[in-house]
Amino acid sequence: MNASEIAPDSTPDSVLDGTLGPAERLHPLFLLTGLGGVVRGAWGVLAAGAWAATQGRWWIVGVMLAAFGMISVGGLLLKWLKLEYRVGADEIRIDSGFLSRTSRAIPFDRVRDVDIEQGPLQRLFGLAKVRFETGASAGAKNEDGVLHTIALERAEAIRHQIRARHGGAITAGGEAAGEEESAPIFAMDSRRVLSAGLFNFSLVLLAGLFGLTQTLGNVAGFDPFSRHFWSNALDLTAPVQALVIGHQIIAAIAGTLVLAVVGVATGIVRIVLRDHGFRLDRAAAGLRRRRGLLTLTDVTLPLKRVQAAIIATGPVRR
Repeated sequence: MNASEIAPDSTPDSVLDGTLGPAERLHPLFLLTGLGGVVRGAWGVLAAGAWAATQGRWWIVGVMLAAFGMISVGGLLLKWLKLEYRVGADEIRIDSGFLSRTSRAIPFDRVRDVDIEQGPLQRLFGLAKVRFETGASAGAKNEDGVLHTIALERAEAIRHQIRARHGGAITAGGEAAGEEESAPIFAMDSRRVLSAGLFNFSLVLLAGLFGLTQTLGNVAGFDPFSRHFWSNALDLTAPVQALVIGHQIIAAIAGTLVLAVVGVATGIVRIVLRDHGFRLDRAAAGLRRRRGLLTLTDVTLPLKRVQAAIIATGPVRR
């Protein structure tokens, strides 16, 4: 089904004057792509289900999962049915809500830029998430100005229409008409991305890993701060055990090194997923940044929004 399918019975009198286009809906796969956000917000349900499972009350777990699934899928279905958007010559209007109906008009003159984001599933099916950046939503994720799942071609067409309104005819490739894509201002190859990952070790992550080993160490048998963990892992004879790891300090140092290695590896993975294929170009609308391995983002920063350029380094980086 096409993402720009017209709702047959949702054309009010306000669009008959030609100021707004026909009503359009999100792609039906929004019912699937939206599940990720639902799961991320269900930590309380997951924690309660885990507690019930440890008590052997599996029927409670089944009831909770069934109820959560019905409520989540039902909520997504209602949102898909009741969310419509109309693109006009001067503005885009988004109507949403079931019990409480909200209609928001976003004038093109207030839109600073249109960001396009594609997750793994969206890239597979040629879909995209579109976010309209306005002065009111700068620095915050305002979900009122977001079209979560529409066709990529439709997302690019909307972005090009808004950029053209701001004074630049844009082609389907996202560049100014008559210009070819030149060498990037800055790009990161795989080696540079890996190097950047080495400097993204987080002390918060270290504290989280330490707490995890202390909380789940006894259950999983993984406690790198315990002397017995290392004696069993190294499988040494009793005299050698007493000589090599007989002191608790050595076990603590070894455990810290394990957490450090895990933390560095996690930082590398996070940066690779976020900054793979990083490319910064000079576009007609400003500075265009594209990056991402699983989730691909395409964002343009208008030059008039840049207030300062900050260069930061540190002793290790320097």
